Amino acid sequence: MRIHILALLLFFQSLVACQQHQGGSQPTAAASLASQPLTEFQQTLDSLPTAGLAFQPLTDFQQMLENAPAANIVFQSSDDGQSWQDVSTGLPAKIAVGRVFADGNQVYLASESGLYYRSAALVAPVWAKEFFPDDKITNIFPGQNGLYASIYSSGFFKGLPGTGIWMSMHDALKDKTVRSVLETTDGIVFVGCESGLYKSADSGNSWKQVFAETEINSLAMSGDVLVCGITGGMLRSTDGGEHWDRVMTGQGSAYGTKRIEGGFITIADGGRWQDGKPNKLFISTDEGKTWQRIDTGLPLVRDIQDIVQAGNYLFCSTDAGIFRTADSGKTWELVRASTQENETFNLAVSGRIVYAVRVFGC
Repeated sequence: MRIHILALLLFFQSLVACQQHQGGSQPTAAASLASQPLTEFQQTLDSLPTAGLAFQPLTDFQQMLENAPAANIVFQSSDDGQSWQDVSTGLPAKIAVGRVFADGNQVYLASESGLYYRSAALVAPVWAKEFFPDDKITNIFPGQNGLYASIYSSGFFKGLPGTGIWMSMHDALKDKTVRSVLETTDGIVFVGCESGLYKSADSGNSWKQVFAETEINSLAMSGDVLVCGITGGMLRSTDGGEHWDRVMTGQGSAYGTKRIEGGFITIADGGRWQDGKPNKLFISTDEGKTWQRIDTGLPLVRDIQDIVQAGNYLFCSTDAGIFRTADSGKTWELVRASTQENETFNLAVSGRIVYAVRVFGC
């Protein structure tokens, strides 16, 4: 009640000020009422009819804010990054999205409040929430027949296409801190965890640990070559993950590793968690044997968040914005500047369409 009274008092005082500004020198009823002591004002207010006083409770105002249309969460570009369209409409306004994944016409968002998807094939695409055993989705990964979704520290699930069913894949997995999932063309599933790399040849009924020296941050495969971004560099295997060679050593922890046309690409943190050194970008064009830096043409940035390939371009998300290169990093062009401090995006690609989702968390 006191909030409503003070609001009405301020209204009366504003009315008085407005009338005085317009040259009115005679006291008005509002001025007389507003000049009363607060206790008398309350009594007078209580005696007024309440009809027509459209004061909303504070809880209603908070609910209105929470139900406000979502904006500045997800963007897409269909012209090689020259322009970006906000496609957040339909999402919860306060959604905290971690990752975005695009597969054909479908776009998926992994968030702390669930798994959302959107079909670009629709005339008026809308976001819908996928049924999932848990709302806190960490990441999404492609499979040979359906998607994989992870919940960090709780394992990962496989989606059965067209059913809305997600099957637990971690029951026999001793480490549930799933950071990355990769399925080969012959159905072998690799899972990167804090305790190392695990392999299953029977759809997750049993698991074999094939690397145990450090945590696995990311996985990528091209032909028979499997590479893993790890703390302290990169691993490379050519025998199905049974034996590993260390490559790209001494460059910090590698993450965001992806297969691109003609090779692999990865991000190295440059020791940023320890001493604040800028991140670095590396590319390999010899099946992961050697790695070369391609970020020297970027403006000075401290945080490189993600990198993807779309058509003839590589798109790189940094704390300064989204850049693109058509010459493997010799030159970079800023195509979307960050609009606030430390704003970064995770990226995904479907055909020539690039999706960018603002990072809220890891």
